[in-house]
Amino acid sequence: MERDNGLSVRIYLQLRQALMRGKLRPGQKLVHRVLAAELRVSPTPVREAVLRLASEAALSIDQRGIAMVPELDPATYAEILNLRIELEGRAAAAAAARPNPELAAEFAAFHDRMMAARHAGDEDTHLAANEDFHFRILSAAGMPVLARLVESLWMRCGPVLRYYIAHERLVEGHPHLEFIAAVCEGTPEKARAAMVQDIENGGRIILRKLAERAHLAAASLDSYLNQN
Repeated sequence: MERDNGLSVRIYLQLRQALMRGKLRPGQKLVHRVLAAELRVSPTPVREAVLRLASEAALSIDQRGIAMVPELDPATYAEILNLRIELEGRAAAAAAARPNPELAAEFAAFHDRMMAARHAGDEDTHLAANEDFHFRILSAAGMPVLARLVESLWMRCGPVLRYYIAHERLVEGHPHLEFIAAVCEGTPEKARAAMVQDIENGGRIILRKLAERAHLAAASLDSYLNQN
């Protein structure tokens, strides 16, 4: 029993990371027996991990008991986006409460790894480095309750992050750089503003893609984006 519980937790963490890093796509099915065979474990810990993720709304389960990565509609994604802006903006301000050049150097390393992967077309490393950047903010903020809330939001929106990479334009002046400067200087409001801009920039691209998939007319889409 203890072994199964340990396996269940390990599988839960693996699936959670796969969701957060966009390795599982919207609409993708997760069949217990197939997953168990791939992971070389019995179906029981897989089922427990999947049920836990379903209870957190990160997965859905149909009447046949087959788990699936939910398809996000524009309204749900916009709600998640607004919550991320509020929560991660607060964390960014807390992380930059005082000047910290050493911490700024950590963020710079994450950002450099992310951009190098972006130029190389390495989506997996890009998403992993971006996640490391954002979650280092959460740990630096020292707000564990907020961090857990943000993790749950990332599990919900992670599967659509690749829409952003596919349509992102490489431009100078990434908001991460403004955030790094704010941490070095110890300017909380500048850090918050940079994080809000970062989340909004990617969020609007993803929101447009979701709206296109939902076959919204261009005029309706512009109106919808302006309201969110």
